[in-house]
Amino acid sequence: MFQLLKVTFSEKKWLFLAFASTLFVSLFTYIFVDLVQPIVDDMLRLAPAAASAASAAPTTTRALDLLWNFLRISRQNIRSVLPFVLVAVIFGKGLFTFLSSLCMKVVGNRVVKTMRDDLYGHIIRQSSAYFDQATTGDLMSRLTNDVDRIRDAVSSAMADIIEEAFILVALLVGMFVKDWTLALMALVIMPLAIVPLAAFSRRLKRTGRQAQLKMSELYDILHETITGNRIVKAFTMEAFELRKFLKSTANYYRINIRLSWISSLSSPFMEFIGGVVGAFILFIGSKRIAQNHISPGDFAAFATAIFYMFQPIKRLSRANNVIQQAIPCLDRVQEVLQVPPQIQDKPTAYPLPPVQGHVRFEKVGFAYVPGRPVLFDVDFEALPRQTVALVGLSGAGKSTLINLLSRFYEPDRGRITIDGIDITDVTLLSLRSQIGLVTQDIVLFNDTVRNNIAYGLENVSEDRIQAAAKAAECHRFIIDLPLGYDAPIGERGGQLSRGQRQRLAIARALLKNPPILILDEATSALDSESERLIQAALAAVMRDRTTFIIAHRLSTIRSADRILVIDKGRIVESGPHDELMGKSGLYRKLHDLQFPEDEENSR
Repeated sequence: MFQLLKVTFSEKKWLFLAFASTLFVSLFTYIFVDLVQPIVDDMLRLAPAAASAASAAPTTTRALDLLWNFLRISRQNIRSVLPFVLVAVIFGKGLFTFLSSLCMKVVGNRVVKTMRDDLYGHIIRQSSAYFDQATTGDLMSRLTNDVDRIRDAVSSAMADIIEEAFILVALLVGMFVKDWTLALMALVIMPLAIVPLAAFSRRLKRTGRQAQLKMSELYDILHETITGNRIVKAFTMEAFELRKFLKSTANYYRINIRLSWISSLSSPFMEFIGGVVGAFILFIGSKRIAQNHISPGDFAAFATAIFYMFQPIKRLSRANNVIQQAIPCLDRVQEVLQVPPQIQDKPTAYPLPPVQGHVRFEKVGFAYVPGRPVLFDVDFEALPRQTVALVGLSGAGKSTLINLLSRFYEPDRGRITIDGIDITDVTLLSLRSQIGLVTQDIVLFNDTVRNNIAYGLENVSEDRIQAAAKAAECHRFIIDLPLGYDAPIGERGGQLSRGQRQRLAIARALLKNPPILILDEATSALDSESERLIQAALAAVMRDRTTFIIAHRLSTIRSADRILVIDKGRIVESGPHDELMGKSGLYRKLHDLQFPEDEENSR
């Protein structure tokens, strides 16, 4: 609750306007209830006994007396002006209720916009290790459903609490002014509602968190089945996925029914408590009128205040229900915001100057999971404008080396330098801006061809974009698209073939023109003709930069200056193609498995 209040009070200007409007709402409510007294004592024709009781009752200080004095209205003229005062009070109360509600809705939407922006910014800056643990569906649920619940709590429930709390205070003040003894008697019963209300709050908070977890599961299933729809269809698992989704929605339904049961019970319970108080006041009040302790009009105003409190109490109960369900949502958002990125710039980090591309790994060790290392004392260097190929069996650690060079992960021991500069001493932005990356897992965005090629770059000329597209052998298929370079490619490039998507990814890396280029199975999705053309284009590009190539097809790396053979996290062989072929090591075995005809010819 404190955290929710802290979030709400971050918008001080709009919150002040909401408070000011709410004060006027409570003032007009107080006056409205006070109007009951002159209506009963002055406007209605009282029976002689009632009139006698009214005159015999002690004089009570009323807010309306101040109003009559200010307007210079005598007691005899009250009847004529009272209808107009009543209309003015109702209009004033409605106007400031509107302003209060509007200001609180602005507060809620501003708070949620800031929170959602901060949450997305925090997520997007998280290190790769964070996304190895977090699920996409859960993060989407926190960004959307959880944040929306917080908005409802701030803009609606918190507004109700503020407004109704002020109204209740105003009504209580009016009750004590009219008859403090009767008011104290009424308040004796009110604590009976505190214990059950606290129990309702605890149940709502606990069940609300369970509901958000179930919603995260729904998002996970949706994300997996939508992004993996081809696998689902290929294995004819539609019925299985539907059953899984229906089971998840059933669990979510049961949790929400439990929430509905608890929240629906709290409001009538509070209303019952108010009814008990009202009945008690009517019983006691009739005796105090008979004893001339209070006038019929003042008691009518007092009773009106009691029954007028029912609506604020009900709204406070409903608002409490919403807030108790929003607190777990805020906790889930705070859980993400409180996790710092594992990889951050040092306080002393400085921009990496333009580099030649001299890369060195010095006794580097790394483990994704503590106690299960995947790299052991890796030590090698790549000279400027040299092409280094990384080969080995799947899981040997090839991609891990590249991830460490790009600082997606930090090595557990050893260090990595570029031109003699430790990459942990420079800013991430300056480091990654000098590294071009083409991965086997093609990542394109739901945007145009042009914006995908120029991703991350501003004010890029059309000539440069087309030159990169031509170098990657994708210009011809782009101009054949209905809108050419302005054609949208769909989510993850779904409107293009895999080979076309791969060539766009290569064009994106080439346009960046980095001194260090990483090609992780960059031509794996291409046909033989396209691969031959791109290999020729890449050969010209790689002459001017340090290039790392990860390849399973050894035909693509025969011309590399140096080949590193990695096995179980260690470099077991190193050298050019011809030198490695002269040995009976792992590289020769891998080559002979891929090209058995070469092995037969060599015999």
